[in-house]
Amino acid sequence: KFQRNKKMSEVLQKNAESQAKAAQKGKGFGIVENTAAFGAGAGGGFGLNAPGTSPKVKHFSGSGKKTLDVPAEIADAWLKVLDDEQSETFLVAKYATNGKSLELIAVGTGGLEAFKDALPTDECSWGGFRCTAVDDRGNLVCRRPKFVFVMSTPAAASIIKKAKMAPHKGAVKEAIKSVHLDITVEDKDTDLSETNLVEKLQAATGAHKPNGYEFEEGKFVEADYYGLGIGTNCKAETSKTA
Repeated sequence: KFQRNKKMSEVLQKNAESQAKAAQKGKGFGIVENTAAFGAGAGGGFGLNAPGTSPKVKHFSGSGKKTLDVPAEIADAWLKVLDDEQSETFLVAKYATNGKSLELIAVGTGGLEAFKDALPTDECSWGGFRCTAVDDRGNLVCRRPKFVFVMSTPAAASIIKKAKMAPHKGAVKEAIKSVHLDITVEDKDTDLSETNLVEKLQAATGAHKPNGYEFEEGKFVEADYYGLGIGTNCKAETSKTA
């Protein structure tokens, strides 16, 4: 009987020692120390979303550096295109030899045809141009500038270089900004035809659509989306139900 009691005592002692070790190892588990006062915006009182407590986000580009160097002269040239007081109406930029930066190759004052002529036929390039939305209601003519961003990927350009353009788009649009339409051009005669541009511009416009565009100065291209007529033949918008 004495031996049984002794063994039972040893078992109980081992259990106690095991529990003590487990408690020591788990010390601090499930405890969040917060020296700041509890309150709104503190992650339910635990500081989980307080400023500076979230982990740093590592972007997929790795180093955090820009994927493409876009010289300031491109942004400066585009600001002139945006400015109603300036004569510039378009610009074109292509990749430098190293493929890591852009270089400005054309800034012009002509219309759509001049812009198309400035686009390289065998190299990837970026650009933008100005056109004019015209709302001719007969007794009232409203003219508003429209700006188109172009990513040019001609058939003769390298397939590998075309594939590399997508990650660069954000950097380019920081310079060629405030646009109404973003278009990818593979065949400039097709993708930059007046018909295609009118269709895309009208789709990108709100409910009050212009009834024409000018891609060349003084050349009116009809775009009577609602069928209300143009100029002196224009009927009131309320005369035609949707």
